[in-house]
Amino acid sequence: MAPSSAFERAGARYRDPAVAAGYDSWRYETARGRRRNRRDLAAVGRALDEVARRGAPVRDGLDIPCGTGRLVPLLAERAIRAAEADISLEMMHVARRKFGPALALFQCSAEAIPHRDGAVDCIFAIRFLFHLDRDGRRRVLAEMRRVSRRWLIVDFRHRYNFRYLGWRARRALGLLPEMQFRFSKAGLREELAEAGLRLAGIYPSRRYLGWFSDKWTVLAERL
Repeated sequence: MAPSSAFERAGARYRDPAVAAGYDSWRYETARGRRRNRRDLAAVGRALDEVARRGAPVRDGLDIPCGTGRLVPLLAERAIRAAEADISLEMMHVARRKFGPALALFQCSAEAIPHRDGAVDCIFAIRFLFHLDRDGRRRVLAEMRRVSRRWLIVDFRHRYNFRYLGWRARRALGLLPEMQFRFSKAGLREELAEAGLRLAGIYPSRRYLGWFSDKWTVLAERL
């Protein structure tokens, strides 16, 4: 049976060994990809800085889905002990080849993390939640809240950018049959609250040119 949702299609894609093997080369190793990666990691760093300013620095965490280990160098640089998890063994095989046997890896779904309640200081979930529909996001956020003692660092697509304005204009002219979902700040707060979380900070990928990017890195806190 063919995958029926965007999430299932993405999962099936990333379980393809050829896709996993080539993922870094087309996502992060082009000039544009390197720039995007630096911006995204810097936004995660700003969220971690905010956590430290609040007197609760992250000491251990879970990166899910970890993919090929994009966050591993950043977390190691900040002395954060992190386990890496993904539903795709193929992506984790690439991470293992990159970072060696000491990397703590395990396979699971983000909807059913095999950890006790409050197991880690922070859950990291980057380039993931936009694959899910509303019900899927709510289930995953609630599960991440259960496993985290206090913090989540995740990312969302938002509507305060020129791309979204262009979509609205094309939609009004009848040139765009449907628009992809993008969060407002109020909608983001509401969805986080449904999962028992509070919005604690927003960090645009483009720190000073937010209208040129549709991505927010978000710091969320357990209620």
